[in-house]
Amino acid sequence: MKIRKILSLIINIFAILAAIAGICVVPNLQAIHFVKYFTLVTNTLIIVMSAISIGYVVDALIKKEQEVVLPTPIFAIKIIVGVNTLITFLTVVTYLQYSVYSGFGPNTSEFWHNLMLHYIAPLSFVAGLIFFDLDQKYPFKVSFFGIVALIIYMGYAVPFSNLNLAWWGEAPYVFMSIKNVGPWMFVLLPGFIIGGLALAILLWLLNRICYLIFIGEEINKEESEEEKEMEKKVEVTPEEINEVNNVIKTGYKGPRIYHISKREDKMWQIKFATGKKAIKLFDTQAEAIVYAKKLAKSQEGSIRVHSLKGKIRKAH
Repeated sequence: MKIRKILSLIINIFAILAAIAGICVVPNLQAIHFVKYFTLVTNTLIIVMSAISIGYVVDALIKKEQEVVLPTPIFAIKIIVGVNTLITFLTVVTYLQYSVYSGFGPNTSEFWHNLMLHYIAPLSFVAGLIFFDLDQKYPFKVSFFGIVALIIYMGYAVPFSNLNLAWWGEAPYVFMSIKNVGPWMFVLLPGFIIGGLALAILLWLLNRICYLIFIGEEINKEESEEEKEMEKKVEVTPEEINEVNNVIKTGYKGPRIYHISKREDKMWQIKFATGKKAIKLFDTQAEAIVYAKKLAKSQEGSIRVHSLKGKIRKAH
């Protein structure tokens, strides 16, 4: 729906503005901070990925497409960034705000960069990922990519924090220094990886739930309305039923399941799973579904509707 695309556009712009505003008020900002502090790494990624999302939303609006569909690799990267942003948010909410940030008043730059970078930008980005980046094809395996950036960051930040190189300075976070937490660091860091994976799976799951709620019902509703219109137009004649019966009697030994799929010539066909020839061709999917339902009812069979990629999208 157009309203969802507009809301997606707004929330992505909001995430970018919050991230930029937060970065701009970071005190004594230096170039090295963009690789040293996980928060700045993640907020930089928020800006990049939100900008990419805006491009897809604008394209969908211009082409008047029903939904915004991100390529699966882009969605996987957004899962990675979503995990990073949630980690920064949860770390501040559960620990840092009670220690490092506890003395910051609302009129200080530290308060504002904390608010923008740890709260508004991350939550805006995650909300966009869960509620608006919706498509049926995002597989579960993309969630396992969620910890990639976290592993890369720890791969260089932990050694530098403990080597305490002159240009790196002290550890950006207390729990990354063995000097501060001792052997507990070897428990805390794997804990972040496990927690990151759990967050990635959670993000994917919430995205799937929202797809079923907001998209699945709309598609089913639109299909059912279109199918109702076809009920009066599409008829199965006794002669056609006899033809199918003859096919079953003379050579087809499989179950009476009528598969509906789109051919290369753009026509929708109805055929048995192992059938070599289409039973009948139609210009639209709705016509094919209605015809197959009537045919299946007369034959005590069932139907399978295939997506454009060939996967079974729904069964009747």
